[in-house]
Amino acid sequence: MLNFQVKSPGKIILHGEHAVVYHKPALAAVVGVGTTLKFENAAEDNKISFKLEALNTTFEIDIGKFNNFLKHCRTKFPECKLENAVQLLEEVRLELAKQQDDVVDLGSPKKQQTQKAFISIYYLLAGAILSSPVKDLELQQPFTITIDTELNIGAGLGSSASYGVALASAFLVYAQHFDLTNYKEEENQQLISAWGFESERVMHGTPSGIDNTVCTYGGMLRFVKGQGFQTVKILRPLHILLVDSKVKRATADIVAKVRHLGETFPEVINAIWNACEALVNTAIPIYENFGTCQDDSEKFEKLEHLFQINNDLLKAIGVTHPKLEQIFSIAFKRGFFSKITGAGAGGYAIVLLPENYASNEVYWKLKEELEGAGFGVHATTAGGEGLLMEPL
Repeated sequence: MLNFQVKSPGKIILHGEHAVVYHKPALAAVVGVGTTLKFENAAEDNKISFKLEALNTTFEIDIGKFNNFLKHCRTKFPECKLENAVQLLEEVRLELAKQQDDVVDLGSPKKQQTQKAFISIYYLLAGAILSSPVKDLELQQPFTITIDTELNIGAGLGSSASYGVALASAFLVYAQHFDLTNYKEEENQQLISAWGFESERVMHGTPSGIDNTVCTYGGMLRFVKGQGFQTVKILRPLHILLVDSKVKRATADIVAKVRHLGETFPEVINAIWNACEALVNTAIPIYENFGTCQDDSEKFEKLEHLFQINNDLLKAIGVTHPKLEQIFSIAFKRGFFSKITGAGAGGYAIVLLPENYASNEVYWKLKEELEGAGFGVHATTAGGEGLLMEPL
């Protein structure tokens, strides 16, 4: 087996946060930061190991025990497909409940995240092997997988989907569903995204599917809950500044507060959701035509205004925070437009940057002021490449 590397991007919501919960469209795009997975053959007998740098955790799987689990599954459901993945996940949970002390480092300070991360590994590895085109495939040679990420966990940048898509692609290559030369074929991308979604089910219970899809395919997607995805055909990625407010928050609590607001003032909040829908529909043709001519200044100005309007709509439903307001103020003072991305009440803001931002002295002053105020700052792109795999 070749040593190889997987790079899986994170994502942001450009427009439509919160409104997407109420069946309005949202726009999601990959960002130029993400998760890196390295698959390397190992000399150690009878074990495969997983090093998760972000969780400061190492897992080991005993090859003999895992192969016995595969045999058990084959007797229960001879044909493992995505359609019976729910049954496989239940078997994985039962198996790990029996052997958890042997394989999971429960000394990790992030115990719940650690347990979910390991369940996802075991589940996706079993799923990829059991559904392999190679009959009765088993684990044989030991290997090591090292996973590191540039994404803050739980900050709304799709870190769990990026992790799941990276794992899924590596295990599907290992199980010979495809290889490093044809992983970008549509059928294979669908398979990666589908198993990435299964990882998201472990992490979140009832994910929308938008994160694993955009992390696999890249670019920009329009998404409506229950209706699937449409690709927004952009010519080039946007330049953005990711700004970490460093304020932790629970997305479920914020969504519940917004729901309560909607129940209290239904006509007012429904009007905001309708405005969010109109904003997404207005933004799409601008994004699709961005880069079609030498001077995009007029389109860029329209995007700046849409960023501002979108942010004000999000403020109207109460999902800002004093730290976010400080970011908006610093950006606006320097002539840049910014907005909340994701659930809000903390997490990240995004600042829209012009094409030539790196040669703009004002940009460097903005970056310096944001960093001086204690915020995490990272210049990147939105709408770039999706999953990448390459030999090491």
